[in-house]
Formats: sequence, C-alpha cells, structure tokens
Amino acid sequence: MVDAAEMPIPQQPLPVVHTLVHVSAADEGFTTGSPSPSPFHAGVAEIQVSAGTFGDFSSYLQTFPGVIGTGDWSNEMVVRGGNPVENLMVVDGIEVPNLSQLSLEESSGGLLSMIDSPAIRDVDFYTGGYDASYSEKLSSVVAIHTGNGSDKERHAELNFGYIGLGGLGVMPLGGKGSVMGSFHHSLLNLVTGDIGLGGTPVYTNMLLRGDVRPGSVDQISFLSLSGWDSIDITPGGAGHDDTWQTDFVDEQYGGWRATNGVRWLHGFSPRTLGTLTASDFEQESDIRQELQAPGSAQGAMKLWPVPVYAQASGDGRSNLKYDIALDSGRRWTAIAGVGGSLNRVNYRIAQPMGEQSPLSTNSAATDADSFSPNFLSGESASYAELTYRPFTRWSLSGGGRVQSFALGGHWTATPRLNTALRLSQHTGLHAAFGEYAQMPPTLYMTAWPQNRDLPPIRARHIIAGADLYSGRLARIGIEAYQKKYWDYPVSAQYRSLSLANMVDDLEGQILWIPLTSQGTGVARGVELSAGVHPSAHFSGQVSLAYAHTDYAAQDRVLRPGNFDYPIVGTTSGTWHSGSHYEASWRYQYTSGHPYTPYLFEESARQNRPIYDLAQINALRGPVYSRMDFEVDRSFIFGSRRLVGYFGLDNAWNRKNFLGYAWMPNAASVVDCSRPEACQSEVYDFQRFPDGGLRFSF
Repeated sequence: MVDAAEMPIPQQPLPVVHTLVHVSAADEGFTTGSPSPSPFHAGVAEIQVSAGTFGDFSSYLQTFPGVIGTGDWSNEMVVRGGNPVENLMVVDGIEVPNLSQLSLEESSGGLLSMIDSPAIRDVDFYTGGYDASYSEKLSSVVAIHTGNGSDKERHAELNFGYIGLGGLGVMPLGGKGSVMGSFHHSLLNLVTGDIGLGGTPVYTNMLLRGDVRPGSVDQISFLSLSGWDSIDITPGGAGHDDTWQTDFVDEQYGGWRATNGVRWLHGFSPRTLGTLTASDFEQESDIRQELQAPGSAQGAMKLWPVPVYAQASGDGRSNLKYDIALDSGRRWTAIAGVGGSLNRVNYRIAQPMGEQSPLSTNSAATDADSFSPNFLSGESASYAELTYRPFTRWSLSGGGRVQSFALGGHWTATPRLNTALRLSQHTGLHAAFGEYAQMPPTLYMTAWPQNRDLPPIRARHIIAGADLYSGRLARIGIEAYQKKYWDYPVSAQYRSLSLANMVDDLEGQILWIPLTSQGTGVARGVELSAGVHPSAHFSGQVSLAYAHTDYAAQDRVLRPGNFDYPIVGTTSGTWHSGSHYEASWRYQYTSGHPYTPYLFEESARQNRPIYDLAQINALRGPVYSRMDFEVDRSFIFGSRRLVGYFGLDNAWNRKNFLGYAWMPNAASVVDCSRPEACQSEVYDFQRFPDGGLRFSF
C-alpha cells in the first residue's frame, strides 16, 4: 500500500477524508484499515531508556516475541527463525538496505544503528503477513519514523556516553515544515584498544531529514543518512604466541554507506492520495585478512603474515516508485503501485591462496576463490491490494505483487489474503496468508559461475491470532504461525549443508561456496505477548515464544537452523518516580545456541578445525538467562533537562555459549585426542557497562 505508516502528516492536512487518513496525537500516520496483522509499536521514550540496548532500536525490538539477536557483537535480528538478511528496513518511507555501522553487503545489521534514538519518533515492526506494498523480504518489515520536536519549536539535544558523542537539532520553517539533523561519533577508541573483539571500532554517522509543505495538498520530504566506520582486529595481541589462542587471522575493515531520498505526496481529491518516491543507496567496504603463524609460544620460527583474503567492494541501488491510495468513504479502500530499481555491482574479491577448508577432511582442500563482477542489473515490481469491509467489525483484504529480476532472468507472482474480525471493544481475531520472494545476496550469487542462476528464495506465511484483550491499561495477544521456505540456497558440494545452517566459523574464516537452490525449510511457532501500563509511573511487557526452525539441504534431512531457539522468554519494564528518577530492566531466557561439533579425531590428527557435517547443529549449548538494568536521574533547569544514566548489561555475568574454537598452539603441550584439550569454548560478552549524559534544550 502507500505505506500509511511512512507518510508524515503535514500541519495543514492533505484533503483526504478520515476513512483514509487518521490523525491523532499518538499516531500521526495514514491508515487504510487493512486487516493485516498489526505491527508491534515502539516510541522514542521506550527505546531511549530501555536497559540493555545502548539506545539502539534494533536491540529494543528484540524484546518482542519471536525476535532474538545474533550476539552481543551485532544488532542483527532473527525474526521467527529467518536469516537476518530477510528483514526490510524502511526509514520515512525510503528503503535502506543496511542502516548499521560496521556492516557487510550480505548483512542487514552491524555493530550499532546509524540512526540515534533521539532522532526516532517511533518504530512499527511487522513480523509476518505484511501487505504487498513493501519490497519483499521473507521475515519482517521494520518501519522507522524519524522526527523529534514540533514544527513550531526549535529543539536540540547533546548526548555523551559509552558508545560516543552525538547531537541533534530541529529547526522549524515558519509553519511550512521543519528540518532535523543529527550526528554521532565513537569515543571508545580513545580509552581502549580492545572491547572484546580483538580491536575497537571507530565510526561516525549523520542524518538530515525534513518536510516542506508548498501548499495545502502537497508535501515534500527528504532524507539523507550516511555512516563511516573502521576496525583493526588482532586476536590474542600482536605476538600470536598464546598457547590457548584460537584465532590467528588479523583483519582490517573500513567502509561507508549512504542513503538519499525524496518523497512527494499529493492529494488529488478528498479520497485519493498519490506518492512519488525516489532514492539512492551506495556502500563500499574494504577488508584485508592476514594469517599469522601459530606456535611461536614454544619458540617456533615466526613467519611473516600470509595474506589470505582481500575484498574491495562497492554496490548501489537506485529506486523509483509511485503509489496511489483510494477510499470509497465507507466500504472499501484500494492501494496500488509500480516501481523499478537499478542495481550497480562492483566487487573485487581476492582469495587465491585461501586457507584449509574447515568443511573438508582433505588437507589439500581450501576455501580459495577469487571473483570480480562489475555490472548493472534491474528489477521491477507492481502491486495492488483491495480491502473490503462488508460489516463494521469485519474486514477482508486481498491482493498480490509481481516482480522481475534481471540477474538470473526470474520473475515472481506472490498473493496476499488477510482478514480481521472485531468480536468486541477489547477482543478480536485475525488471520493472514502471504507468499514472498527474495533474491539471495548478490555476493553469494557472483562468488561462483553456477550461483548466478539461483532463483529467488520463496516463503509462505500462514498466521492466525487473537487479541485476547486490548485496552488503555493492558493488552494481551496470542499468535501462531507457519513459515515454509523453498528454493533455498544450499551447498552443491556438501549434501547436508545449507546457508540456513552454515557452520558458524568462530575463527573468522570467510567461505564462498558453490550453491544450488534445492533447499527447503519450515518455521513454526506460537507467541504470547502482554503489555501493561497501569499508571503513569509504571509500564511493562512480557513475551513468550515456543518455536522450531528446521532446514534441509540436498540430503532432504531437516536440521535445526543456526537461529533455532525453541523457547525465548522476555520481560521488560520501566518505572518512573515523578520527573527526576527512572529505572528500566530487561530479563531474557532462551534455549541454548545450536552448534556443529568438530570431527574430532580428524581435527586432532591434522591439528586444525574440521566440522562434522553429519551433525550440523545437532548439539546445543546450555540455556541462557540474562538481566540488564539502567537507572536515570534528571535535573531540570526551566525548559532544559540534563539526564545522567548508568546501566549494566548481563548484570549477573552469565555465559552465553556460542560454540567451540580450535587452539593449534595447544597441540604442542597437551594431548589433543581428548575433546576438551584443544578446543576452547566461545561466549558472548559477559558483564558490560553503559552510561552517559543527555542534555536537551
């Protein structure tokens, strides 16, 4: 649809009747009354003070059911067992392929978001069954709405904390709109050379957005978002002579990414609204890896580092689309749109020597691969969806999307069907059916000649849920889902290996493998969520999800995906004491992380990690529970506010087991025939502090 949530309402509203345009103090957005499953909603106040998130909206979304992070080193989200690349990010109606610092082309996340929380108004988060107006992703849609302050007032904020120094300013345009700008720069590199990753990231981001209203029926908005970052990783220190060291690859990374876009909203009549959107995304990254010589702890000869990987890549995507929304005034609404994209690919991957492959017992097998694609590729899409309301309490929506992909010469047609029934003022039912299609990451498609023929990955969502109670003070809901995958990329060489359960190489090795689209998968689950706001002093929420996510490669055996967590429970809350004190907490409990063990006898014989591909994700670490908290103290000086805050992530210092890493140096002092002797447990970060100051004026 003309993404209702993405369209900011001008101060002088466009002339669209209230059946199409709904305006309130809490939600200044358009709605077509679609019966699609309602999104989870988060406001800036909730995000900014939430414990354990560093103010990152991606981390905050992990408090919702069916969502979990990939680890403390990344803000990537796993939604209902899907790969993190299956999440669509939309900022003020403009698609942003990646809006995180220290991110890679084949990822939808990174270390931290490039959008600081003070610049966010709110976020709508769709975990399935979303309508046909969005560019298709297989797992979720995250719709971020920026804007802080009002058109009538100047506003500024400064923040200083553990993750850096930032600021924000809002400037009104005399009743004709407003402009907002923000920036952020890291500071950790000034106080430490290693935050637990083997190095310390350096990053900067900037955002500029604005709205201009040239007349009563038009609004023009623009967005510019950019970020620069780098990190040098030297595991174990410069000497690489620790007997128990597991990683011998030094890595240097530098990159930048930028999104620029403009939108024109025009009201043709009281019942018709059109939106033209143009945007451009560019990113570049440079990665260098050198393999250091192990064994120097026992006096072995130190060798010069051997270059094993180099990547200088750049890509871009220019989009143009037009959407239109119509409303009959009572019974029906309709949305439709067309769009096209031009993709620019310029990768230079040099891995001519490579390292011994952890997937093979053959000592001569390596991950060597070099490729340099440089081409243009186009995509097109059109969609339509009709919502019909035969009765006041019942709505039905149907439509679909048609897409074409020049890379590989594919096209897809994906239907949608949704219905919702309001049983009473506080209760209701809903159901959704939808198919979605998404191309595999371009880097994978260009890594080997046969990969270029990979078709789009397909997924079918079936969702049924109930609003058990929805009121001003509380809401309780339950939802069941099934998500089936087909045409999923799997290894052409190793019959048990899929991209969904690719071995998580904790030594930092980058693997590009020949692929074929013979994989399948299924994710099923039930989610319960509840939120309470009994008074102005307290708000809280609880979520509990039970699910299984399994994928099959060429051997057709279903195995747990890399992000299969059968049980995930989260509770969080905020307590306000007047206008001066605020405290928040988050507690999470999850099943253990699935992992693939080493083929130990052969690994010990060759003194290198070799995974047992017959037991992909067959083992699971212990359960993990974690408590985060934050305390804020406000000082008010007239219209100015100074907030000091302190928090502690993983306050109980629990260990989150990720898997095992091999220790080659240990073989000279211990007997590696014992499984525990030459492999080391790898964990997420343990207790981690957060703190700083926020000043608004």
